[in-house]
Amino acid sequence: MAEEAQKTQSGESDVLVYLLCRVAAAIFNIVAVALFTRLSDAHLYGEYLIGFSICFIVYSLTVQWAVFAHFGTYTHEAADRFAGSLLVISAVMTVPALAVIAVLAATNTLEIHIAWGSAFLAICFTAYFASTEIARARLRPGLVAIATILRSALSMLLGCVALYLFDSPTALLIAIGIGYALGAIPIFVFLARTSWAKGFVWPLKSDVFGMLRYGWPLIFAFGASAGALNIDRIVLEHYTNAASVAPYGAVMDLMKQTFLVLAEAISAGYIAHARKHLLNENEHEVGQVLRRSFVSQLFIVVFGTTAFIVLGRLVFSIILAPSYVDLALEVMPYLLIGNAILIMRAHYFGQIIYLGASSVLELIASVAMVAAAVVAAFMLVPDMGPKGAAFSFAIGQTVALIILIAGAPKHARMPIDWVSAGMLLAAGFSLTVIGLELQVLIGHLWANTISIVLIGIVSAFFALRWNIFNIGEVTAKLMGKLSRA
Repeated sequence: MAEEAQKTQSGESDVLVYLLCRVAAAIFNIVAVALFTRLSDAHLYGEYLIGFSICFIVYSLTVQWAVFAHFGTYTHEAADRFAGSLLVISAVMTVPALAVIAVLAATNTLEIHIAWGSAFLAICFTAYFASTEIARARLRPGLVAIATILRSALSMLLGCVALYLFDSPTALLIAIGIGYALGAIPIFVFLARTSWAKGFVWPLKSDVFGMLRYGWPLIFAFGASAGALNIDRIVLEHYTNAASVAPYGAVMDLMKQTFLVLAEAISAGYIAHARKHLLNENEHEVGQVLRRSFVSQLFIVVFGTTAFIVLGRLVFSIILAPSYVDLALEVMPYLLIGNAILIMRAHYFGQIIYLGASSVLELIASVAMVAAAVVAAFMLVPDMGPKGAAFSFAIGQTVALIILIAGAPKHARMPIDWVSAGMLLAAGFSLTVIGLELQVLIGHLWANTISIVLIGIVSAFFALRWNIFNIGEVTAKLMGKLSRA
């Protein structure tokens, strides 16, 4: 029993490290959104968001699959060779990535100055995400934490300098890219002192081909997934202008820095340990770890959604430029639904491809997702504008989630804790109704104050009860130290 508890707790300890570093990084990212929207006009910020979206789609289509193929085929015994495989494949795949951006620029689909910034950012993406994947696979959460925080802090600082000195979307894209590249340096320094102390470890052909066999469906899957995540912005810009994308994208980015940052921390910690137990053929531990991951993800979804619905006006008025607030509140409900479904799709049910399901399932779900999102966007955006874009995003996520759940093989289905889910949903619904009613009865100031206290108390109760993020153990240790002081 002690050994099993230790294994489970090891996953939770990593989740706590990832959580703390992602929260710190998210604070820098939120401050960056606040500063960027005030240092630039809506048209400039909208062009930056379009350039970032194009870069992300191209990177996902050409390079990102290698990161996940590394995780899906990684073995501890061949860690150095697998690191070499990932870096070699990623470097090679930047060539088609840059070629795609060049074609977009040559056909006037993307303005040339935005294309330069997107191309540079794609190269920096490659270096950063490859390095953090190597550290994550080796269960080095401390290194990942350093890289994550450094990247966010430098991106914020360099982005502000770029806007102040050059006032252009290209400069902002390049500044963000430099932040990503510098964030990867601590991991590469660590590798140079350890794995590569006697020289770079080149991969075997079998390692590379193994990653290719595992990852080829992900080439199309991640490209389609990235398209589904960004097509709403692109279609919105097509039917309106870059200025209308700015507040819409700012709201989406703000939600990503709250919802998705925490969700990524949970999956990064738990799924790595679930796969470790799977390789050791310990099915009981796999189930235990996955159930904790499910409850933790739903905890984030429920209380994050509740907080945005009840406190959205307060949050947006503090962080976003004043001209963004009304549109932010208009699209918020649709984006909340889409992001909630995105978390459960990508960071829980979608993780099945590492735990027994073929990566073809992710391909099918992603293709269906982008198809649904594209059709919905072109149908809804012309008449509904930003609300139509947000609704199309939610539709795409829903379609993919249904396919992942329905198409999962019986032996590898992700477990669902229905009792805990019901308790969380009931708590979130109650807090939402109470918060909205209080705004009508006593005004926003006191209603927001009471809602913050209530959400804090209820979320803390569940976090302590279920030891979410290992908070129960950490609290017990702190109380023990205080009692002995």
